[in-house]
Amino acid sequence: MTCKNRVKPLLLRDIKTEALLVFVRTTLEDYFYQIEKHGFYFQLGNEQDNIFVSSQLKKLLENLQDTVINSSYLRSLIENASKNNSLKIIAKKEESLMIYYDSIVKEIEKLLKNGNFWIPELVVICLLSEWVIEEEKSTYFYPYLKYFDYLALLNCYDNTKINLDNEKKEIVINMYKISSKLIDRLKKTEYKINTTRKKVKRK
Repeated sequence: MTCKNRVKPLLLRDIKTEALLVFVRTTLEDYFYQIEKHGFYFQLGNEQDNIFVSSQLKKLLENLQDTVINSSYLRSLIENASKNNSLKIIAKKEESLMIYYDSIVKEIEKLLKNGNFWIPELVVICLLSEWVIEEEKSTYFYPYLKYFDYLALLNCYDNTKINLDNEKKEIVINMYKISSKLIDRLKKTEYKINTTRKKVKRK
């Protein structure tokens, strides 16, 4: 396991939320790693906004690391399930989560080609904002999502957008579009539980 107090929903609609949060956690971990390693990130209009966004995202990541697995756990299951019966059973239980998460990853790979500039932290904020506020998805299992200041965070980027050149402005706008397409893909992805049982012939 890669988190201390993982919340494991049972209903498919809640597992979709978990899949989105796995993506968000993994994206944020990579985002902060890249900042630490290279020191580069999208600069907002003023230092106060930069500090606010960074502190909010770090707080969110801490909560996610405590309650949501990251993608390396799922990748490890996929790679090793065929070698170990215990892992095969676990992988089966995680199958719906894998399918939902995979739908998000495949969609973003389609929308963002290698080398394209993107703003991962803005995608994260847009994803959660649309899922929690616009789609009104339950935050019962992840109550900290209720206290994430979506509108204030989005305003930081909206205010910055005013003073950007056309190319950078288009990149910011594209993050909103990508987020909506990821949400749409997740909503449309279906997982069907196999309820059929093999009949055993009695002698």
